[in-house]
Amino acid sequence: MKITSPKTGSEKPKDSRTKKVIKGAILLLLAVSLFVYRDTLREILAGIRDITWTERIMGLLLAFSGYLLEGLTIFVMMGAVGPRAKVQNGIFIAYVCEFYRLTTLGNGSGIAEIHYLHEKGVEPGSATVLTMIQYIMKRTAIMLLGVAGFAALWHREGTEALCRRYLLFLAAGCLITTVIIALFLCIALSARIASALSWALERLTGKYPSWRMRFEKWEAQIRLLNESGKSILRQKKRMTGTICLQVGKAITFYLIPAVFLYGKTGLTAVECATVMAVAFMLAGVIPAPSGAGALEFVFLLFFSGFTDAETAVPAILLFRFVTWICPAAVGGGLLLARGLRDRFA
Repeated sequence: MKITSPKTGSEKPKDSRTKKVIKGAILLLLAVSLFVYRDTLREILAGIRDITWTERIMGLLLAFSGYLLEGLTIFVMMGAVGPRAKVQNGIFIAYVCEFYRLTTLGNGSGIAEIHYLHEKGVEPGSATVLTMIQYIMKRTAIMLLGVAGFAALWHREGTEALCRRYLLFLAAGCLITTVIIALFLCIALSARIASALSWALERLTGKYPSWRMRFEKWEAQIRLLNESGKSILRQKKRMTGTICLQVGKAITFYLIPAVFLYGKTGLTAVECATVMAVAFMLAGVIPAPSGAGALEFVFLLFFSGFTDAETAVPAILLFRFVTWICPAAVGGGLLLARGLRDRFA
């Protein structure tokens, strides 16, 4: 006679309960983010009414190409630590991270990427290092295109004065990015520097005990970066390919405003992308007045010399729509589809 446990069928597995809790937390985060961003979302959706369906589709195609390149970047990075990487995994992670960027108010995409990299077979420490390296490659691409765009505008009639006005901000942006990259490389490639920084954090922990958890987190990241980053960064072809992919992604994104502005400003599509590259870089260092979005403020500032605000505003709203709302919706759809597949499999 077969003996069955009385718990079988009456008690749900622990992992099933965990999944339900996670799904509930995600839905809660989504509800909170929609409430917090309700005014911004309403403004974006109202603003794109002035944009034709052809322009919307072209913007979506450019954004899709950008996130395809982001997925390829993640795929290439995964290949640095294991042979089991798949392109579709990289694309999935790229879109899902955008969903978490929206639902966590911009703070959770990095954690989400580490989680899903681990889910796809990457050891947690290596996943953390890959995410940090990817961020550095992204910042490098933004700086390279921003500096090139600034140089182009400097020699363009009508924009030289504006460039002179914001030259210090460009220098500050380049300096900050360069310091971050240099510090990152020093930690990854030099055990002595990593040890010195760990020692300094230990001393600071004694002086500022309230910061203990934060210092310990930084120390763990330094240790991980030094242990795993060296072998990854020494894969020169892979790292060069990653930067190229990030540059390509940035270019596709910078072309999105040109979809709406081309023919309305006297600028070519390339010139529109050039102005966007400068605006995107400076948005990280120029303080925006009255709580306005930094990118929106700098975008309108630089395009004001070529068109009026009524023409420029729909362009930046189109950019926000196809690079923020749409990819988050795709990421949420992918998570929902996977949940339904697991439920009915």
